[in-house]
Amino acid sequence: MRPAVVNAIGNDCGRALRAARAAAALTAIGAVTSPPLAALGSAAMLIAFAFVPQAGARLARVLREPLGRGWLLLVATLLFAAAVGAVLASPASAARGLLDWRQLLLVPVALAAFDSHASRARFALALVAIAVLGALASLVALQVGYSRNQVFPGIVMRNPVTQALALAVGALLAAVLAATADGWSRRQRAGLAAVAVLLAAHLVFLQTGRSGFLALLVAGGVSALLLMRGRVRLVALAAAPLLAALAIAASANLQQRFGIALTELREGAYSAEYSSMGARVVIWQTSIAIAGERPLLGVGLGGFARAYEERIGLTHREGWQAQPQHDPHNQFLFVWVEAGVAGLVGFFAFLAGAVRQRAGGPFAAVGLGLLAAWCVNSLFSSHFQTFNEGHLIAVMLGVFLARTPAVAGGAPLAVGAARAIA
Repeated sequence: MRPAVVNAIGNDCGRALRAARAAAALTAIGAVTSPPLAALGSAAMLIAFAFVPQAGARLARVLREPLGRGWLLLVATLLFAAAVGAVLASPASAARGLLDWRQLLLVPVALAAFDSHASRARFALALVAIAVLGALASLVALQVGYSRNQVFPGIVMRNPVTQALALAVGALLAAVLAATADGWSRRQRAGLAAVAVLLAAHLVFLQTGRSGFLALLVAGGVSALLLMRGRVRLVALAAAPLLAALAIAASANLQQRFGIALTELREGAYSAEYSSMGARVVIWQTSIAIAGERPLLGVGLGGFARAYEERIGLTHREGWQAQPQHDPHNQFLFVWVEAGVAGLVGFFAFLAGAVRQRAGGPFAAVGLGLLAAWCVNSLFSSHFQTFNEGHLIAVMLGVFLARTPAVAGGAPLAVGAARAIA
């Protein structure tokens, strides 16, 4: 093949790959700011990757990796659950249930596209940047009394949950980059460390989303334990709960938000007035009863709302407790109710594949830390399936757990993180 033709193919491949990576960052940014932007980014990411000449070979490679195999098993169980839903309810409701998992398409594409350290660093910097912009805009909104959701002050992103998660992700990434980025100047690393501290402080003292604090606590702790070695790891393990306790003791905001949550969990289910955590207790009890009736195969994808409406009428006939629901506010219950034990096996295989991925480098620790955070938060919400949180974790898992393939001779294709800002 002529050199000019080879260069042309390489340039086309490079442009398509860069476009897919940029669209992945757009998807993550849209997930915390605007669902239409996230949808646009997702579509652009898939289309751009299709034009990468080695797209098929890249996908074949990542689907042989632990996370890819777990992804395949999860997809297979979801397709089976969709077939069950089509038989028990209707093809239309099953299709809607399957559509709720569309963000899974982003995982193998991100795994295949982000095969260099530099591309992962650029993606991380984009998330740090949007977190900083969101925090600054939130400060302004607090001063002028603006709120996007008209409930909590200072909300400028999608909602309190996604805004808090965005700040948590930004703080974590800034801290990891400051601690591990080789080739950065001392000033650059100090700047990133300052950004991490300021984002964490904003989250602890000003944000209303409890999920963000939990995410930072869990993801930060897991990432630190994976990155540290020897006595430093033991010190970090001992210091983590102490730091969390100090943060709660110093923040009236956290005390109020978590105090309300605990009170609602204890008493809210029996109160005449609706509360977010009290409603969860009623929903969890009802969802467990539904799952117990069809534990193996579930009610089928898209069947939760119908099954819930039928079941809740047996225990509650009036008041807010009798209201229909479309989400059990627990990702594990959601999978069990709709896809049965088979679906849970697929979901846990996906999580186990991520843990076994062994991508290496600091971003692998970040990916596993964020996965742990999403799992903890998913005890209270469907964080892998809900549009905003689901799209965000799907892209981040693919990016941060992507492996860097070896070049001929065995050396890894790693690039210094400092080049990511070039």
